[in-house]
Amino acid sequence: NLLVIAPPSSGKTFIGEMAAIAQAIHLQKTIYLVPLRALADEKYRHFKNLYSHCGIDMVISTRDRREDDHNIISGDYDVAVMAYEKFNYFCLMCPRFLEIVSLVIIDEMQLINDSKWGPLLESMVNHIDKKNKNIKIIALSAFVEGQDALVRWFPGRTLISYQRTVELRKGMVRDGIFNYITSKKKKNYKKEVFFKPEAVVDNCFKDYLLETVRYLVKQGESVLIFFATCGETQKWAKWLASQLESPAASCALKELKEMEETLSRDELKETLGKGIAHYNQNLSWEERNLIEIYQKKGEIKVICATSIMAMGINFPFNNVIIALDKIYNDEGNYPPNYRTSLTFAAIENMGGRAGILEFGRVIFLAHSIVLQNIYKNLYF
Repeated sequence: NLLVIAPPSSGKTFIGEMAAIAQAIHLQKTIYLVPLRALADEKYRHFKNLYSHCGIDMVISTRDRREDDHNIISGDYDVAVMAYEKFNYFCLMCPRFLEIVSLVIIDEMQLINDSKWGPLLESMVNHIDKKNKNIKIIALSAFVEGQDALVRWFPGRTLISYQRTVELRKGMVRDGIFNYITSKKKKNYKKEVFFKPEAVVDNCFKDYLLETVRYLVKQGESVLIFFATCGETQKWAKWLASQLESPAASCALKELKEMEETLSRDELKETLGKGIAHYNQNLSWEERNLIEIYQKKGEIKVICATSIMAMGINFPFNNVIIALDKIYNDEGNYPPNYRTSLTFAAIENMGGRAGILEFGRVIFLAHSIVLQNIYKNLYF
């Protein structure tokens, strides 16, 4: 068994890929586990595009995608991509389906600290380790709070890497100046002028967000902005589209018009006219796929997203703006849908989405002196 802990975009998925393909070559079966349906779709498409033409049989199983369930139970596959909850359901309802599996890859293992996913992850690992000794486990984790405890608990060896593929500039925008430290030199602050101080009003988040995004888009750079809830991603994407003058994502718009009508589609049509989109759990599979394709092609320059994008979905962004200091814990029907402060590890993992070619920026908007001190104390 192997636990891999490394920054986002450093090649953790590739380790899982190599192991899965090695199993397939030896006529063994692999299950690749992810927490969310959106991630399962993305990983399935990724594997299918790369390996289907080689004769490796890929299947998927989530709450929405049940077409391959029978194949998984009967063992008619090489690599199965499954959501955590669906895997747990299979373990309870058809426990013998694991008898022909040789490798289970668990992606996003850092969720072991999450109040929703943690108990499920723990029970899955214990179930595989105790009841199926012939199955190997590879767990892939971004940085996690309480890392030592995870290493001690995990039943296997550990591989830890802190090396990032590109330089990361993490800093705060205050009075138009981006003061940042780099991932290589963490003590010396450097400066970059984004806009004139008189362009913003103190204590006004809107001004800071607009001027920062305007500067970055004018540089021809892509921007990912994290918000706490689905509603906020939609609200701010619409607001930015109404304020910015940026080129339309014309090919994306043309393709979107041919899709099935949804509430999200109407909102996307409005914002894609300025090359801006929201990305959250409310989008259909086709809409998410469209945004991914045209962001990678460079048509969509600004995406407002929930923390779903901090997990596993590989978009190439120049900049990440963290426009929240708390994260939303959506526990479905559980009454206190509450927010908790972002941990240092969560910030590192969100910031890991930034970086193309030479460097990436992780930007905090310090639109007041109080926030400037809060950010400095917590995240620097």
